[in-house]
Amino acid sequence: MTISDWFTHARITSGMLRTLDRIGPGGVIVADLYRRDYRATHSQAIAPDQGRTQFIVYGHHDLTHDLRAFRWDYGHRAWEELVAAVDCTAIDCMDDQLDDITATGYVVTRMRQHLRRYHLDLTAVPRYRDKRLRPGSPTATRRTVTDRYAYRAAPSITVTVTSPVDEKTGAYSLITISDRGRHVTGWPARMANQFTAARHAHRVNEAIQAHLARTRT
Repeated sequence: MTISDWFTHARITSGMLRTLDRIGPGGVIVADLYRRDYRATHSQAIAPDQGRTQFIVYGHHDLTHDLRAFRWDYGHRAWEELVAAVDCTAIDCMDDQLDDITATGYVVTRMRQHLRRYHLDLTAVPRYRDKRLRPGSPTATRRTVTDRYAYRAAPSITVTVTSPVDEKTGAYSLITISDRGRHVTGWPARMANQFTAARHAHRVNEAIQAHLARTRT
């Protein structure tokens, strides 16, 4: 039996997606392994280190992005088709997602904790991918995870952090900040331990405050 078998009778419903829409940036749908069901909530309600019992399967950013595409493809049937697609994808990806969560290093979790202290809320499902290390080489890859955050006081400001799943590789992470989809700043970050993660989280906050001072006064 796999974890996804626990969710055979669980469904992501239209009501959950509408609740997600009402919550806005920072809203997420989580799979709860204890309840064996999904629920829509705010990412503030999920401890960053609870990934093995509650984990994000869909977020507000995913909803706004996907809904635009589904409206283009399906017109008035967009919402109905999107609900079915999200429900199907969540269950199909669950086992692989849990494998990725289990393999994710401590530094990624610590960065999520540090950014939350600066009022940055996860607003999308973490995206795991294999990054090709050498052009043209399909075998030389590194597993990465991309987290997307919304800044609580000004949700048009988003932060994206792409990190190696295993920090022991010594590979760089990439941090970018945008406002209304326009690039503000970004930098490579070597986060080998929780202390360097804290420093870069502080730098993210400083960059956001400097940007707000320039653009909101």
